Parts: sequence; C-alpha cells; structure tokens
Amino acid sequence: MRRILKHTVTKDQIGRPITGAFERLTDDGNGRLQVVTQHTTIRCPNCHRHVADAAELRGRCDYCQTRSCCSQCEKHCQSCSRRLCGRCRRGFPGPPTMTVCPICLVRLMRRQAFQDRLLLHQTAQQQQLARQRSVAQARAVQIQAARMRANTQLQMARLRSQRDIAVMREMNRLRAILARIFRHDRRNLR
Repeated sequence: MRRILKHTVTKDQIGRPITGAFERLTDDGNGRLQVVTQHTTIRCPNCHRHVADAAELRGRCDYCQTRSCCSQCEKHCQSCSRRLCGRCRRGFPGPPTMTVCPICLVRLMRRQAFQDRLLLHQTAQQQQLARQRSVAQARAVQIQAARMRANTQLQMARLRSQRDIAVMREMNRLRAILARIFRHDRRNLR
C-alpha cells in the first residue's frame, strides 16, 4: 500500500495557521486508488464559525480584551463605536433600539430612567392642572347658578312689587270710583 501526501497550510501575518488542506492518495495494491481530501480551517474563538481568510479576523474586543472577533460576529457600539464581541454586546430596547457596550448600556438606562421620572413628573403636573381646571369650572358653575337664583329672586320681587303697585293703583282707582259714586248718591239722597 502506497501513500502520497500533499499538505498545504495558509498562515496569517503573525504565523498562526488559518487553513490547511490535506490530500492523501492511497493505492491498496489491487489497482484501486483512493483519494481523500481534508480541509481544516480555524474557528473564530467567539462565534465558532470557520474562518477561511485572514482578512476576516478583526482582532480583540475593545471591552473585554480577551476574545477575538471575526467579520461576522464583530459588532460596534452604536453609542461610542467600540468593537464588541458577541458576549460583550448588549441590546438597548430604546427608543431607539441599538447595540451598545455594557458601559453605554448603563448610561443609556440611567438616561431613560431620568426621562421616565421627568415624564411622570410632567404627567402629574398635567393631572394637577386638569384637577384645578375642573374645580375652577365647578366653582364657576356654582357662581353662575347662584347669580341666576339671585336674578330670578330679584325679578320675582320686581314683579311682585309691580303687581302690588298695579293692584294698589287698581284699588285706589276703584276706591276713587266708589267714593264718587258714594258722594253722588249722597247728593241725590239729600
């Protein structure tokens, strides 16, 4: 049995092997040739994806400084532009939704908490103003109702006084007529 081996290795700038190709040609002695080809590539230490080109390796994470990144798993903080590996990147639910590093996540959460407190304070003020407006409107309605009652009572008093005056005038007129009739009858009786 004869074997012929062909071994090809591709290395990056600092000498680490990136890809390897092994070809084995075997003859079993009966005229049968068998070719076995095996390719090996390194894996990204972060996402464990096979990396076939040295240009796909991007370097270490700027936050943890321990994990290397490839072109697929490398992300950048959308707040401070740090290079982040898959384990260090965080998602900020927003708004706006963004990928951030843990430091920026804390900062954004604090800002969001401040904005939430500010919004609650503004909402409380608006509710207080609405309550004050409704109390003022209720008082205005009460004052208007009291004014209308007073006007109605004044009008009724005027009508009563006018009616009383009219009745008194009518009574005075009737008395005057009765007095004339009475005087006239007296004269006639004499």
